[in-house]
Amino acid sequence: MADRKRILKWALTVATLAGLAGLVIVFLQFRNRQGPPLPIPKSAGKALMTLAQVHQYATKEGKLQWELDAESAQLQPGGQQMILKAPKVDFIMGDGSIIHLTAQNGTLDTQSNDMSVSGNVMLRNSRYTLKTETLVYRHTARTLSSAVPVDITSGRFDLRANSMLYKIDENLAQFDGQVEGWLYDDLAL
Repeated sequence: MADRKRILKWALTVATLAGLAGLVIVFLQFRNRQGPPLPIPKSAGKALMTLAQVHQYATKEGKLQWELDAESAQLQPGGQQMILKAPKVDFIMGDGSIIHLTAQNGTLDTQSNDMSVSGNVMLRNSRYTLKTETLVYRHTARTLSSAVPVDITSGRFDLRANSMLYKIDENLAQFDGQVEGWLYDDLAL
């Protein structure tokens, strides 16, 4: 009887070791099938964190101020600046209407909610489209500004200027430097 117990213990020990060895072999084969890890982009090498499909918004006194979506965002060391790829921002005006902004690149100051965007910048609402190469948003003042030429097109007018300041809450724009405009349709002056 003692021999049977020894044989049974020995058989169970061998079976357990064989099972563990089989698990290790399966794990190593699965790991090799995954291939090498994807390389980290050079720009992300210094980032504290890189996120894909980012969605963020800002509110003031319970009211939505803007809503941002981006393909990716890299939080920089210190955590105060986020580098954005393909940002899309909806600014909510005082009357509830929306201004849509798209660009190739952008940065967001995570403390102040200030933003700057560049590369094929387009700002649209129901009445007009603005195109420029860079645009800056100041959250506290609720302004959009561009220090480079802007082109605005509408069904009723076209306008060009060297720079622009737009006050979102007041729906008031100021254009400076070689301002040119063309009026169309039946505009009463």
